[in-house]
Amino acid sequence: MARKTALTAFPFVIVAIAAVLLIVPTMNRSPAIAADEMGAFGFEPGELVADFDYRDVEGNKGTLDALLEGNEALVIVMRTAECPVSRRYGHRLAELEEAYSDKGVQFVYLNISEQDTEEDVAEDVERFGFTSPYILDPGREIGSLLQANVSSEVFVIDRAKTLRYRGAVDDQHGITFSNPEVHDHYLQNALDDVLAGVDVTTPFSEASGCYLEGEVATVPQRGITYHSRISRIVNQNCVTCHREGGVGPFALDSYEQVHGFRHMVHFMVTADLMPPWFAAPEHGEWENDRRLSDRDKRDLISWIEDGAPEGDVEVAALPRKLKPGWMLGTEPDTIITIPAPQQVPPDGVLDYRHVYVDTNWPEDKWVMAAEVVPTAPQVTHHVIVYLEDEEAEQRGGWLIGYAPGVPVRHWGETAGKRIPPGQTLMFELHYTTNGEPAVDETMVGLWFHDEPPADEVYMAAVATDEFEIPAHAANHEVVAELEFENAGRIISLLPHMHLRGKAFRYDLIRADGTEKTILEVPNYDFNWQLTYKPIEPFVIEPGDKLRGTAWYDNSEGNPANPDPSQSVRYGEQSFEEMMFGFFELIPGRGDAGETSQQDQ
Repeated sequence: MARKTALTAFPFVIVAIAAVLLIVPTMNRSPAIAADEMGAFGFEPGELVADFDYRDVEGNKGTLDALLEGNEALVIVMRTAECPVSRRYGHRLAELEEAYSDKGVQFVYLNISEQDTEEDVAEDVERFGFTSPYILDPGREIGSLLQANVSSEVFVIDRAKTLRYRGAVDDQHGITFSNPEVHDHYLQNALDDVLAGVDVTTPFSEASGCYLEGEVATVPQRGITYHSRISRIVNQNCVTCHREGGVGPFALDSYEQVHGFRHMVHFMVTADLMPPWFAAPEHGEWENDRRLSDRDKRDLISWIEDGAPEGDVEVAALPRKLKPGWMLGTEPDTIITIPAPQQVPPDGVLDYRHVYVDTNWPEDKWVMAAEVVPTAPQVTHHVIVYLEDEEAEQRGGWLIGYAPGVPVRHWGETAGKRIPPGQTLMFELHYTTNGEPAVDETMVGLWFHDEPPADEVYMAAVATDEFEIPAHAANHEVVAELEFENAGRIISLLPHMHLRGKAFRYDLIRADGTEKTILEVPNYDFNWQLTYKPIEPFVIEPGDKLRGTAWYDNSEGNPANPDPSQSVRYGEQSFEEMMFGFFELIPGRGDAGETSQQDQ
């Protein structure tokens, strides 16, 4: 990446007190749950739901298969007549049941209370007007299949018996709260996504209700086959890239493909190379952690070692249909395309290209989300969109970037990046040839806040360009430090080196001298420019320092090394080197101080 980010004189904005009061932290919502936290909640979205028999309170008998027959989705609602959260959601569930009844969605109510009688259930049905099957399951024989946790939990199952969503109806009511309005319609949104045949945007949330007593039984063990288990793991974790037309080198969207590449899959998974995620687990918890769960990893490896059986196609998962167009699923407020197509030759080393686009906006624009989309990703090494003026330079300059592994960036409802009036955008384009000519027309999509958000996001870096990596050095260390003059919050980290990059570590040094490693990447891979977003931001105080330490392998033992006989300095091309510890910062007040470098 070419341009050195400004490291001094960041004029951090002082947020108005009135704005701060609007974002007082609160737990009064049912939160969406990150994928790596899901193990605490049992049966995961993406898994096959075992068939079960039931008898409802009217005496009607049936099965899961029968409930799904002719329908696109099934909603199983955990109920108890006495739980206050269940009662609060009664009318809303009845409304959703009616609204989706002609759209191919079947509801069923599963009462898992040990004390509710048939009279209690009859009163529950009459009070709210439920018309779907209502099942008494005091022993939780059915509830245990889903590892249900609380009385208000709902489960959405598609017609292939795959669990697609579990969690709260929405975020309005819970045991300790009842908000005046709904912010996140989890169940409704999940149903809309399933009916549209696309990924569920929020596949799980934490339901707040009356907790079930005692131990919940584990899901019965099934023989692991491709159709019963592995296809669902692959759908969840692989086919975003590994599909026909995807950026992965081969598709993994069918049994034949997965079976044919099973030995490669085994190697990549056991070596922890796929899915790509390089943060050392002992430091930090990450919102976007891409690792396979221990259970998924174990099942995938054992399936391959057991001969990779296909299994019964009758339990096959539905093919994953990714949302077309922009990754956020909605059209951007504006789309800016580079003005001239870029011709990329079949071979050779290409210099960076810089393309300028005038926005001509008369007022500030506050960017809530941004996505860069190259039309020739096979030759696009990276794209960075910069703001081109002196004020923007002082704010970090960087608006949004694209590189392998870098997804759409969304800063949330209360934060964003400011584009001043009349701003010029500079697209830095770096292409690498692959043996075939290509034409690229990179575009950036921007989603704007309607009003200025409470927090402005800056891009900064702990970095240095004053280093030399000796020839044949196998573990050369380069260190840089940045001192903060004022408080703030670090919301993401992105280490960047080139082909000799070996490892990278961020250490936060408090003003009192105590140190803490906040991110360690022990096996850096230049092919994946990953951003690491902490679940909780790293709070910085005046006098704190951020230290970045990079290690480089310029030896013959580095198979990616272009030439171990040459010493290496800072440069833009991949055969040269960089040392950037990028980070995104929401300032509290003041600005970042000078950067000091240490070359060892």
